[in-house]
Amino acid sequence: MRLTAGFTRLCAALAVLLLAAAAYLVVAAQATQSSYDLARLKQQNEQLQAEQNQLRYQSATLHAPARVEQEAQQLGMQRRADQRVLAVEAGVDLQKPIGPDPADDLPRWQRLLGRLFGRDG
Repeated sequence: MRLTAGFTRLCAALAVLLLAAAAYLVVAAQATQSSYDLARLKQQNEQLQAEQNQLRYQSATLHAPARVEQEAQQLGMQRRADQRVLAVEAGVDLQKPIGPDPADDLPRWQRLLGRLFGRDG
Protein backbone atom coordinates (compact mmCIF):
# COMPACT_ATOMS: atom_id res chain seq x y z
CA MET A 1 0.00 0.00 0.00
CA ARG A 2 2.92 2.24 0.73
CA LEU A 3 4.30 1.81 -2.77
CA THR A 4 0.99 2.73 -4.37
CA ALA A 5 0.71 6.04 -2.47
CA GLY A 6 4.24 7.06 -3.47
CA PHE A 7 3.58 6.06 -7.05
CA THR A 8 0.33 8.09 -7.06
CA ARG A 9 2.18 11.15 -5.77
CA LEU A 10 4.87 10.72 -8.40
CA CYS A 11 2.26 10.40 -11.14
CA ALA A 12 0.43 13.47 -9.83
CA ALA A 13 3.67 15.48 -9.74
CA LEU A 14 4.53 14.38 -13.29
CA ALA A 15 1.03 15.31 -14.46
CA VAL A 16 1.36 18.77 -12.91
CA LEU A 17 4.77 19.21 -14.55
CA LEU A 18 3.41 18.06 -17.92
CA LEU A 19 0.46 20.49 -17.63
CA ALA A 20 2.82 23.33 -16.69
CA ALA A 21 5.09 22.50 -19.63
CA ALA A 22 2.12 22.34 -22.00
CA ALA A 23 0.81 25.67 -20.70
CA TYR A 24 4.27 27.19 -21.14
CA LEU A 25 4.44 25.92 -24.72
CA VAL A 26 0.99 27.34 -25.51
CA VAL A 27 1.92 30.73 -24.06
CA ALA A 28 5.27 30.73 -25.88
CA ALA A 29 3.57 29.85 -29.18
CA GLN A 30 1.05 32.66 -28.67
CA ALA A 31 3.85 35.11 -27.85
CA THR A 32 5.75 34.08 -30.98
CA GLN A 33 2.63 34.47 -33.12
CA SER A 34 1.94 37.87 -31.55
CA SER A 35 5.49 38.98 -32.28
CA TYR A 36 5.10 37.94 -35.95
CA ASP A 37 1.77 39.78 -36.14
CA LEU A 38 3.32 42.87 -34.57
CA ALA A 39 6.23 42.86 -37.03
CA ARG A 40 3.80 42.46 -39.95
CA LEU A 41 1.61 45.29 -38.68
CA LYS A 42 4.63 47.57 -38.17
CA GLN A 43 5.72 46.93 -41.74
CA GLN A 44 2.19 47.56 -43.00
CA ASN A 45 2.05 50.80 -40.96
CA GLU A 46 5.33 51.98 -42.50
CA GLN A 47 4.03 51.24 -46.01
CA LEU A 48 0.79 53.09 -45.31
CA GLN A 49 2.62 56.09 -43.89
CA ALA A 50 4.86 56.23 -46.96
CA GLU A 51 1.78 56.02 -49.18
CA GLN A 52 0.07 58.76 -47.15
CA ASN A 53 3.12 61.02 -47.49
CA GLN A 54 3.17 60.41 -51.24
CA LEU A 55 -0.55 61.23 -51.50
CA ARG A 56 -0.08 64.40 -49.47
CA TYR A 57 2.70 65.46 -51.81
CA GLN A 58 0.54 64.73 -54.86
CA SER A 59 -2.37 66.66 -53.33
CA ALA A 60 -0.17 69.66 -52.57
CA THR A 61 1.24 69.56 -56.09
CA LEU A 62 -2.17 69.28 -57.73
CA HIS A 63 -3.68 72.08 -55.64
CA ALA A 64 -0.79 74.50 -56.07
CA PRO A 65 -1.95 77.79 -57.62
CA ALA A 66 0.45 77.44 -60.56
CA ARG A 67 -0.85 73.93 -61.33
CA VAL A 68 -4.48 75.07 -61.13
CA GLU A 69 -3.76 77.99 -63.45
CA GLN A 70 -1.97 75.70 -65.92
CA GLU A 71 -4.90 73.25 -65.94
CA ALA A 72 -7.36 76.12 -66.42
CA GLN A 73 -5.39 77.41 -69.41
CA GLN A 74 -5.31 73.94 -70.94
CA LEU A 75 -9.09 73.78 -70.59
CA GLY A 76 -9.41 77.12 -72.36
CA MET A 77 -10.29 79.17 -69.30
CA GLN A 78 -9.07 82.73 -69.06
CA ARG A 79 -8.54 85.06 -66.15
CA ARG A 80 -10.93 88.01 -66.16
CA ALA A 81 -9.33 91.39 -66.49
CA ASP A 82 -11.99 93.22 -64.48
CA GLN A 83 -12.15 91.43 -61.18
CA ARG A 84 -14.74 92.94 -58.87
CA VAL A 85 -15.95 92.25 -55.39
CA LEU A 86 -19.68 92.43 -55.01
CA ALA A 87 -20.92 93.33 -51.54
CA VAL A 88 -24.31 91.86 -50.68
CA GLU A 89 -26.15 92.99 -47.59
CA ALA A 90 -27.55 90.09 -45.67
CA GLY A 91 -30.99 90.39 -44.13
CA VAL A 92 -29.71 89.39 -40.70
CA ASP A 93 -29.60 91.74 -37.72
CA LEU A 94 -26.45 90.84 -35.83
CA GLN A 95 -27.45 93.04 -32.89
CA LYS A 96 -30.68 91.13 -32.26
CA PRO A 97 -30.45 88.57 -29.44
CA ILE A 98 -30.54 84.93 -30.40
CA GLY A 99 -33.48 82.80 -29.33
CA PRO A 100 -37.25 83.15 -29.09
CA ASP A 101 -38.90 86.53 -28.80
CA PRO A 102 -39.65 87.66 -25.23
CA ALA A 103 -43.38 87.41 -25.98
CA ASP A 104 -42.95 83.70 -26.54
CA ASP A 105 -41.79 83.34 -22.93
CA LEU A 106 -45.26 84.25 -21.62
CA PRO A 107 -47.68 81.45 -20.83
CA ARG A 108 -50.20 80.74 -23.56
CA TRP A 109 -53.19 81.94 -21.53
CA GLN A 110 -51.52 85.34 -21.01
CA ARG A 111 -50.86 85.70 -24.74
CA LEU A 112 -54.51 84.84 -25.50
CA LEU A 113 -55.78 87.41 -22.96
CA GLY A 114 -53.40 89.98 -24.43
CA ARG A 115 -54.83 89.39 -27.89
CA LEU A 116 -58.41 89.56 -26.63
CA PHE A 117 -57.94 92.85 -24.81
CA GLY A 118 -55.58 94.41 -27.35
CA ARG A 119 -52.43 94.40 -25.25
CA ASP A 120 -49.02 93.45 -26.54
CA GLY A 121 -47.94 90.14 -25.21
